[in-house]
Amino acid sequence: MKIKICEKFSKINKLQKKLIEVFPDEEIIVKKCINMCKICEHKPVAKVDDKKFKASRISKLIEKIEAEF
Repeated sequence: MKIKICEKFSKINKLQKKLIEVFPDEEIIVKKCINMCKICEHKPVAKVDDKKFKASRISKLIEKIEAEF
């Protein structure tokens, strides 16, 4: 699966590191835009195989992705 995250998120490095830890065999891609404007700057968001996920914290986002896949 491909996990796409937006580079505009304020804690992008932390988010990317956590995703790599949890999903070491998956492709983590940092994009300029993942079409979740105005949310991505303040909250962790991701597109996984074209399905959008958002959460209030990085750990919650990872839980949502794990539950789906």
